[in-house]
Amino acid sequence: SACFSFFQVSTGAYKRQVHEVPLGKQVTDPALIEKITWATWTSILGDEVIGIWPRNADKADVNCACVTHAGLNIVTGDDFGLVKLFDFPCTEKFVSGYF
Repeated sequence: SACFSFFQVSTGAYKRQVHEVPLGKQVTDPALIEKITWATWTSILGDEVIGIWPRNADKADVNCACVTHAGLNIVTGDDFGLVKLFDFPCTEKFVSGYF
């Protein structure tokens, strides 16, 4: 997070987890998670990136994501060899992105 008080991880089960620093205690309150400002974003999971997933996509289809330094766009890479650019946050489902 921008305040260095939280970090987020994506699990192998495609779950997003947010933890407190330094204890590592998992944060489960959605209202608190929604208020966190992230310094960077490389996760393929979360409400902020729901639109990067194509319709009927398999969980493993989107492989990586990274928000630009300005925080205005997110770039993804997928199993189809495509690199896509989206506005960030990308909260509308099934956005086509820019190729």
